[in-house]
Amino acid sequence: MNVLRLIPAFALIGVAGCGITIADLRPDFVPKPIPAVAPAPMPAPPIMTAKERLVAAIEGQGCELTKANVSTVLQNATISADELKTLIPQLQTEGRAELQSNGAIRVISPQCA
Repeated sequence: MNVLRLIPAFALIGVAGCGITIADLRPDFVPKPIPAVAPAPMPAPPIMTAKERLVAAIEGQGCELTKANVSTVLQNATISADELKTLIPQLQTEGRAELQSNGAIRVISPQCA
C-alpha cells in the first residue's frame, strides 16, 4: 500500500523534469507603459575664481588662515602655495583680508563679521 502512494509522486517528479510547458491561463494583461518624464535640469554650479575659492576655504576654517590650517585651505580652495602668495596681497589691497598680530590672515566678509 505504501508503494502505491509513492507512484504518483514519482510520476510527477518525472514529468516535471521532461520540460513540459504549462499553458498560461491568466487573462491577457499588457501593462500600460509609464509615461517618461524628463528630470528637471540641474542648475550649473557657479564657477568660482581662485580668489573666491580661497575666501570660501578660509571662511570654512574659522575665517583665519594660519600655519596650522594652510594645507587644508590650499586643498579646499584647490590652489597652489604660489597662487596663495599672489592672492593674499590682492585680497589685502581690496580690503577683504587683513594681517593679524599673531601672524594669521583674517578674511573680511559677511560670514566673518
